[in-house]
Amino acid sequence: MKVTVKLFGGIKSDREFPKNEGGDIIFESSEPVTVSQLIEFLSLNKKPFIVVLNGVILNDLSIKIKDGDEISLFPPIAGGDEV
Repeated sequence: MKVTVKLFGGIKSDREFPKNEGGDIIFESSEPVTVSQLIEFLSLNKKPFIVVLNGVILNDLSIKIKDGDEISLFPPIAGGDEV
């Protein structure tokens, strides 16, 4: 299984991984992996972020990823002008 992991807003992995021409992480595994396990393997489990799997925001990180999936991680966004 091979998936693409896109990190946004300064989120970085503490580990080195192969990357594509766009700088996205290419994660490969011969075993089934959940989104939660992937995040832990990327050394991102102590950082807050929003998880998007194939364009859908996830609330359940126990979903198993499949070959060709694209996972995007965004930091929580807040701000704007006070009214």
